Amino acid sequence: MKKTKFITFFIPVLIVMFLIFGVILFPQNSIEAGKKGLDIWVNILIPSLLPFIIGANLVVSLKIVDIIGFIINPITQLIFNVSGKGSLVFVISMISGYPVGAKLASELRNENQISQFEAQRLIAFCSTSGPLFIIGSVAVGMFKDSSLGYLMLVCHYLGAISVGLLFRNYGKETLQKTKSNLGTCVRTVINSKNENNEGFFVLFGNAVFSGVNTLLLIGGFVIIFSVVFEILSLFKVISLMSSILYIPLSFIGVSKELCQAFISGLFEMTIGCANISLVNSSSEVLKVSLSSFLVAFSGLSILAQCCTFIAKTDLSTNLYIFSKLLHGLFAGFFTFILYPLSTSTALVSNFSNIYDTFYGNSLWVSYVNNYKTILPLIVVFYLISALYTLNNSKSKKIARKV
Repeated sequence: MKKTKFITFFIPVLIVMFLIFGVILFPQNSIEAGKKGLDIWVNILIPSLLPFIIGANLVVSLKIVDIIGFIINPITQLIFNVSGKGSLVFVISMISGYPVGAKLASELRNENQISQFEAQRLIAFCSTSGPLFIIGSVAVGMFKDSSLGYLMLVCHYLGAISVGLLFRNYGKETLQKTKSNLGTCVRTVINSKNENNEGFFVLFGNAVFSGVNTLLLIGGFVIIFSVVFEILSLFKVISLMSSILYIPLSFIGVSKELCQAFISGLFEMTIGCANISLVNSSSEVLKVSLSSFLVAFSGLSILAQCCTFIAKTDLSTNLYIFSKLLHGLFAGFFTFILYPLSTSTALVSNFSNIYDTFYGNSLWVSYVNNYKTILPLIVVFYLISALYTLNNSKSKKIARKV
């Protein structure tokens, strides 16, 4: 047996055994960490992500992505060397946040709507955070300054676009220009949709079913990584890592406390950004830049969520993680350079209007205030959809046997 195979087999086993040992050794701390992760999932992620995930699933199922993609295809093909469907995924990811972009891009590849190289280019820049987290949670909730949120938001998307431009020639593939007109495209989409013979309510049920499953997966990752970070902190692993990182970063004025907060964000970006905002020994520009890096890189928790979808395709997860590292570096650099703009009235007013259009309107506010009533209804609908899907799959298997 080769040494590399031996190592790759036993390293995950040792890590899992180490974490299980930590949970047994510190049961109370593990339970508290799990409760924190559960609180983040129930009170932040479910109300903010669920409607966007269901909506994104419907956009794909109803073939809207095909029609809009055809219209904007010439522009996206020129800039990013991806089809119009790719830019629509980017827009949805910008509005909804992690991990919707990675999920949609993976689904397009699984359905063979885009090539392997195009999917790899697409997923490199179409996995982004949403304005709700950057402005609402990080800027207002942690740094107590909304203007920093608009700056981070601009730099976050500039970083994603920069990565998209870098990956433009990946695979040395040039997409062919479509010669058909819009009418032909619409007729083709309608005919292909009718072939499936599925009505709107069936598609809606499937969208809810898939959306809830995705959120259950996300919740599992958030809770697990909350516990993992707590165990590593109790075993002083985080402290050791921060001490090592502090040695090179101390020359540019980064404190050991800031290093430890930054490392916590490499595991879970929400925890990391919160810890960075509480550090008083460093300048604001440095803290905001590091937070911007973490939001773009997304941390191991979200990377694991996204890689779960990517791993079901023929795309490279290592290349995806590398693209997120580049995204983090670009976003942090842009934030550091453009930090003086955070005091600009024009920047704040322009982007606050856009933000209010999506998240400050009465419909969204009403949903957030009443999501505890809406959520049980969605769960009931999910259970009905699950039973229908299960019965439908059984019927198809019986029909095939006959």
